[in-house]
Amino acid sequence: MNRFEHFRELRSDILRLIAGPLESIAQPTLFSCDAETQRSILRPLLDRHPFIELVYLLDPEGRQIGDNLASYRRRGTQGGAGADRSHRPYYRLAMAADDAVLTDPYLSSANNRICVTVAIAVRNAQGAVLGIVVADSELDRALALLEEDDTRRLAEPYFKMVYAIFSLGLLIVSLSLGLHAGLSLERIWSLHAQLPHFSAPFQATILFTLALAVFDLAKTIFEEEVLLRKDIRRHSSTRRTLTRFIAAILIAVSIEGLMLVFKFALDDPPDLWLAVALLAAAALLLLSLGGYVYLGARAETLLLAQRARTQRS
Repeated sequence: MNRFEHFRELRSDILRLIAGPLESIAQPTLFSCDAETQRSILRPLLDRHPFIELVYLLDPEGRQIGDNLASYRRRGTQGGAGADRSHRPYYRLAMAADDAVLTDPYLSSANNRICVTVAIAVRNAQGAVLGIVVADSELDRALALLEEDDTRRLAEPYFKMVYAIFSLGLLIVSLSLGLHAGLSLERIWSLHAQLPHFSAPFQATILFTLALAVFDLAKTIFEEEVLLRKDIRRHSSTRRTLTRFIAAILIAVSIEGLMLVFKFALDDPPDLWLAVALLAAAALLLLSLGGYVYLGARAETLLLAQRARTQRS
């Protein structure tokens, strides 16, 4: 499940998470203070709530009041005073709502990360808008905090580095096997090669197949663990990785079994049953993988349906 699907599932929780701190300071007196007092009121939001990246104020016409206040992760994000924000979705949503509003995820121009914005329109006793309090949050940081996953995500870059190193090692092994396979083909052109004992093509095929399987395994690990963003709470992530891993092994074993069938048929017919047993084991592994994928997908579908019914109720 990608982060946008995750956002749709937890949208109301994200709104409550970010809007809670804003509601504590979204009072009419906030817009009657001088600029320095406003900053002293807004700054604790960033210091106490690490999921808030940026906070600022707008007047009723959508023009920013004062500069941005940014968290320590975005110290360079300053300025903004007097900027016209009236065209932004959060301004239009806040002006039309009585409570806090949450935007859909978008790509922030400040740090090129996926963010969401919460805005609250502050009104006087007559219902006129005095101003709007706006806060930006990185979507991944908010999701991690809601799932109590922020500690694991701090270590995630180091895990990715380890996976990248091992993927590189497997790639080197694959290239080495391919090189040895190429060298074994030299005997094909030898004038001294004896036809009854001619095993070079089978040996080269086995080495090339093994090299391909190891390369596919290295590629799978690198794509799944380094390049992709995985949701470890979703069984589909584990199921996809395991399926790709087993598929690489199945391809290699099947080709090896096929090569052994021809080799034993030519050189040692009594041992042909070994090759047949290897192919039967590959077929059994394929059937088991199919059952695992079907049952895993079925179970996850039922869990999601149950969660949807719970949320509607």
